[in-house]
Amino acid sequence: MRRPGRRRLRLRPASIRARLTWLVAVSALLPLIAGAALAAGSLRDYLAREAVDYTSRKVAAVPRLVDYDPDAQIFYTAAKLRDDPRLEVSVGVADRRPNWEPGPRMPDHEPAHGSEVLSLWPWTDPGSRSPVLSYIQSGTEGLYLHVANRLRDEQRRLNHMVLALAGAALVLTACLAGATWFVAGRVLRPVEAIRTQFAELSARHLDRRVPVPGTRDEVARLAATMNKTLDQLQAAVDQQRRFVGDASHELRSPLAALRAELEIALAHPEHAQWTAVAEAALGDTRRLQSITTDLLLLARLDATGTDGLPGAQPVDLTALVREETARRPPGPRTLDLHLDAPGPLTVGGRHTLLARLLGNLLDNAERHAEHTVTVRLGHDPGRRLAVLHVEDDGPGIPPADRLRVFERFTRLDDARTRATGGTGLGLAIAHHIATVHRGTLAVTDSPRGARFTTTLPCLPGTDLTVQDVVDGIPGR
Repeated sequence: MRRPGRRRLRLRPASIRARLTWLVAVSALLPLIAGAALAAGSLRDYLAREAVDYTSRKVAAVPRLVDYDPDAQIFYTAAKLRDDPRLEVSVGVADRRPNWEPGPRMPDHEPAHGSEVLSLWPWTDPGSRSPVLSYIQSGTEGLYLHVANRLRDEQRRLNHMVLALAGAALVLTACLAGATWFVAGRVLRPVEAIRTQFAELSARHLDRRVPVPGTRDEVARLAATMNKTLDQLQAAVDQQRRFVGDASHELRSPLAALRAELEIALAHPEHAQWTAVAEAALGDTRRLQSITTDLLLLARLDATGTDGLPGAQPVDLTALVREETARRPPGPRTLDLHLDAPGPLTVGGRHTLLARLLGNLLDNAERHAEHTVTVRLGHDPGRRLAVLHVEDDGPGIPPADRLRVFERFTRLDDARTRATGGTGLGLAIAHHIATVHRGTLAVTDSPRGARFTTTLPCLPGTDLTVQDVVDGIPGR
């Protein structure tokens, strides 16, 4: 239970631009700090050795007295070196040790490196450090001269260098971070524009497209891919809208006719011919059932991709064509069957769907043929395809309408009446069936009438010989 008056703190997620800038800044700062530390350490050792050398040179530069007296030399040297601000000079008397001899001697301890006498921290007081012991001169009766370097000049120079290195590392890191921030912003600006435009998309504004930058990089390819996907999405949505509109119109017409017939018959029951009313209602009901069945089949085909057809089995296309053509009832138009490849043509798919494909093509051909419908089955061994032609000797299909006839609820001018034109779904269903079987269905050139050509890939092992072709018996 939340306490009143307490607000939860919500952290805003960091952007790619900020994370990239931090990554570059940290990646640059760490090696710069390491390099600056190494440089400062080397400079500290150099300054410590220089301090020792400076003290030794200053002491050695004091001339020796002509009549050398150790004690007088000590006082003379102290007087000469007291004016040097970098040196600390002191004269004192100590207890004489065994083997005490007048003259210069080395200190008991010399610093091995600068870390013992100089500090890398600029705020450390150099006076708190022990000065560098550089020279001790002994006199008689325990008298001695002690000369040391104050290290203030060396520490000041080291402080300046450490501050300069730290400032340079920070400035360089800031420059790199700023450049990264700027470059990342320029690089990610198209991405932000794509995101903004894509966020404004909706089902009512699918005509919008994301901007494609002029650069030929991954962002440009991403934008192009998104626009291509949006094109496909818009086409699918537009097709669905047209399909829903056409389906509602197709279903509304027989329902309206059925309702009108029944209302008229009920309004005047004494004048109604109930047998004719029932026959008309039955015809409209059959039409509604046909449209509903076709719509359900199209919905199932839309949900089936070309990667795999559920329930697919080897189907002998030659036997299927013979069975379907033989099953059709005789009519006013002649049906000719030509098997150019009489041997078994085995394709992968579902027998019922392939039979529906051929049946829809035959229904369409018989609807428009004047005298003859021709079915021709062949084999393309080079491409390993089964080729099925369904031709009629009717008026044909204009080239401009050869793609449109496969759209749903499409009727050409000579087939717009529902009495002879069908539901307008037969060719669309046939085209879908060919597509889910990884085949094609198209209107091809014909000397007369319309020719629908279906190609289906043959399964491995379908090899026809010349003797098979010679022995073929054309028939219906």
